[in-house]
Amino acid sequence: MLSQRGLGQAAAHRNWFQSSLLFLLGGYFIIWELTDGVLLSNFSTPKVSRTSSHVGGSCDYLLDGFDRRFDEMRAARQNETATMNLGRVGQRSWFDVFEPEATCFTDERFGSKTRTGRYGAVGDGPKFLCGVDHLAKKAVRLAEKGAGDGCLVYSIGSNNDVSFERAVHDFMPGCEVHTFDPTLQTAFVGDEYASFHDWGLGRDGESAAHRGKNWTAKGLETIMRELGHTNRTIDILKIDCEGCEYITLPPVFDAMAAGNVQIGQLQVEMHIGGGRGVRDIHDFFAAADQAKLRIFHKERNHWGCAGFACVEYAFVSESFLREANAAAICPKPPVAVVTSF
Repeated sequence: MLSQRGLGQAAAHRNWFQSSLLFLLGGYFIIWELTDGVLLSNFSTPKVSRTSSHVGGSCDYLLDGFDRRFDEMRAARQNETATMNLGRVGQRSWFDVFEPEATCFTDERFGSKTRTGRYGAVGDGPKFLCGVDHLAKKAVRLAEKGAGDGCLVYSIGSNNDVSFERAVHDFMPGCEVHTFDPTLQTAFVGDEYASFHDWGLGRDGESAAHRGKNWTAKGLETIMRELGHTNRTIDILKIDCEGCEYITLPPVFDAMAAGNVQIGQLQVEMHIGGGRGVRDIHDFFAAADQAKLRIFHKERNHWGCAGFACVEYAFVSESFLREANAAAICPKPPVAVVTSF
């Protein structure tokens, strides 16, 4: 007859086996869907490794399959844009070709203005995030182990709407949040949720002005250095600054492509207007590609902007998407449950 300890271990292994079996069967179904039913021609037989942190090598096998499909979708869009006659594209269609090309299994709309709960983020304003729980749990684990800094969030552009910062504070308590806006006309109202800086993101040393305010822009690497964040990953970079994205983000993409800055995901509202044309939009997405960012969500702002001139995009780095998806779909190895009396 098994002891209580033995029974606990047996139960743990049985639960692990069941979840692993479901994971593998579900994985085969997902890959079948991804490959239009051609399962064996594009994927080799998975090999189970005893040293893997998940269910052998099968998790990497699944994630590799997803990455290949995401790469194919991005390449198809790049091939299409390379041959487009941009002069014949109507303004209403400028963003049409840039659709989501990757799937985050824990994608959610985040940041309620009415504070009706985590999943009450409706209307204009909330952003789409990937891996909220994974980031929050990771930050807590690091803090408990004293193994490093928790997650880092930069919010560019505020207009004193702190619903996003408040949501991070409420549902991602291990995250350090910084808000940047040089255009506020009154005092910042979100000190409970974020550290405020009246700085403008852009190219170092360039002069800028908006709403009667004038400032000298700081590059992202300069901001990170002055805040003591050099070599840290910005887990979430949220930008909503009414057209400044074409000025502020290309240098960020260049820094990412060069390996000087690491960003987990980017939420940005893009705009038509301010003298920007279709070529600027295409150049923007080409730079994001070089930074190894994937589009995982898109939402037209139908509350304004004539229904087409403002579009919310969510990008995620290739590396963080893989990490977040692994956390979502890969069961962990068994842990014995020991009951003592």
